[in-house]
Amino acid sequence: MYYVDAKWFEPILRTVDMDDYSSLQYFQRVLQNSGIIEKLEEMGIQEGDTVNILGFEFDYVK
Repeated sequence: MYYVDAKWFEPILRTVDMDDYSSLQYFQRVLQNSGIIEKLEEMGIQEGDTVNILGFEFDYVK
């Protein structure tokens, strides 16, 4: 499991509706544009690995 400690991300997590496609796309863009995805890939994350951001967990998909 990969843990991301990014307090600045908390307001984003509160507003994202994972059941809404547009909201989910926004979440993915923020992860990408913030460099979080790049850093996880540098650390060796593989597809299917679990990511935990402030208690919210999801499986990494490339």
